[in-house]
Amino acid sequence: MPDGDNSPLEPNLRVLQEHEVKTVKASTDFAVDLFHQLKESNEANQFYSPYSIHMALSMAMNGNEGAPLQEYMDVLRFGGQTLEEANKGAQQLTDFLLQVDPKVRIAIANAIWYRQDYQVKAPFRTMAENYYEAEVAGINVFDPKSVSIINGWIEQKTQGLIKDMLDQIPPDAVMYLVNAIYYKADWKYQFHPEKTQKEPFYISPEQKVVVDMMSVKETATVRVFQGQGFRYVEIPYSTGQYSMGVLLPEGYGLEEIEEQFSSANLATWRSQAVDDNVVLKMPKFKLKQKMDNLRDDLMAMGLRIPFDFDPRNFTLVFDNPTDWLKIDRVIHDAVIEVDEKGSEAAAATVVEVIEVSSMPPGPKVLALDRPFIFFIQEKHSGALLFMGKLGNPSVL
Repeated sequence: MPDGDNSPLEPNLRVLQEHEVKTVKASTDFAVDLFHQLKESNEANQFYSPYSIHMALSMAMNGNEGAPLQEYMDVLRFGGQTLEEANKGAQQLTDFLLQVDPKVRIAIANAIWYRQDYQVKAPFRTMAENYYEAEVAGINVFDPKSVSIINGWIEQKTQGLIKDMLDQIPPDAVMYLVNAIYYKADWKYQFHPEKTQKEPFYISPEQKVVVDMMSVKETATVRVFQGQGFRYVEIPYSTGQYSMGVLLPEGYGLEEIEEQFSSANLATWRSQAVDDNVVLKMPKFKLKQKMDNLRDDLMAMGLRIPFDFDPRNFTLVFDNPTDWLKIDRVIHDAVIEVDEKGSEAAAATVVEVIEVSSMPPGPKVLALDRPFIFFIQEKHSGALLFMGKLGNPSVL
């Protein structure tokens, strides 16, 4: 998207297919669920990409079957869809988001790194490459330099906004599933720097802080829905296909509108919003938030089996036998900067899968170093031809 390009380009619109519509609903429902889960932390500011988290967990979902798979499908809100439909929807929705607005710069990338002495099942690799366009590669988990490989990929895909995301690779790590997303767009109605002034931002009637408050030079057309005690506003970027949605309370507390925030209500607000010409003012701001592990939040949402060592986890990932696997960490990092020109945002999600025990490189060792029973048997009939026990090899 060249700077200063004011040419009126048309968005690349098409009818969304049924599985794409279902994927949008699943991603939106998950986003609202995650919002309500994370608001329990009572932090004043938050910023994250539910889309990125949804994509990374969707890749991880494909390594599972049975009860673990059902938990992924439920938490990611893929109810009523097959696994193939969910993957196909993710693939085509990503393509649509990348192409719909030629004046918005957006990039979505996926990658999977696995322990290099393990072998990935061909169907899992094919799924990742075909549906998620993921780069799939082996990595030496025992080499400290491997951290910089993953971090470097994330930094490159987020245009340098997300750096040093992964602190270390533990020796029991067997796989990393990573999503990165980058977004940069100009406002449809520009805020002019000469109109930006120091003005108050009211945290409460008694408490205020001074911020750089931006203002449009002339009236801007935004879409507005007037709710009970709040306003829903859509501030458009570029052609208007992308917008910043805002829920603005009439008072100073967010509790009431947080309770009203649901995917069904959001659909109503969007459909009933009308154009309104306003002199728009909003603060310049920059937020950065790193969540070191979303484990507890995702478990509270119903994703439980994948976070415990269980023989049912990731049975469709590796050809070679492994010890029990689990997700150890879901790391998320996000940043946004909003100024007079527009918004720039990036996020990345890392799903770290580990093995129950940290094994050194090379073959596993099975030592018969304590008393044992043994027998000689015939396979087809199951007949036991000889049987015994060895309790003390020194007495022979």
